[in-house]
Amino acid sequence: MSDGGPALLVVDDNDDNRYTLTRRLKRQGYDNVATAEHGRQALELMAARRFDLVLLDVMMPEMDGLEVLETMKADPALRCIPVVMISALDELDSVARCVELGAEDYLTKPFNPTHLRDRVRACLDRQRPEPESE
Repeated sequence: MSDGGPALLVVDDNDDNRYTLTRRLKRQGYDNVATAEHGRQALELMAARRFDLVLLDVMMPEMDGLEVLETMKADPALRCIPVVMISALDELDSVARCVELGAEDYLTKPFNPTHLRDRVRACLDRQRPEPESE
């Protein structure tokens, strides 16, 4: 993680959703938040800089979140970045598919601020290196 706090990437094709999610994250103390409007843009951003967590919408045109997740997990440089999938779909099949592909967690829209905070924190905590034992 960088000195400016963890770097988060919010990927959603809907302007309102990106704005709402980014604003909630910033209220929770995450100031290093970038956004992408679609899957290809997200992959370009991830190729250009390091992120500690990606919040990824499932349903997007052109390249959906599942395709982005599959691409990330197939790329050695991106596969270790935790991903929280976000969708209005609250279907068990969709959740199971995301987990099968390697997502760390899953959130449904509309975002519950407490669930968002807890899931982001849990994913980031798992990324921190464990202290060395003496």
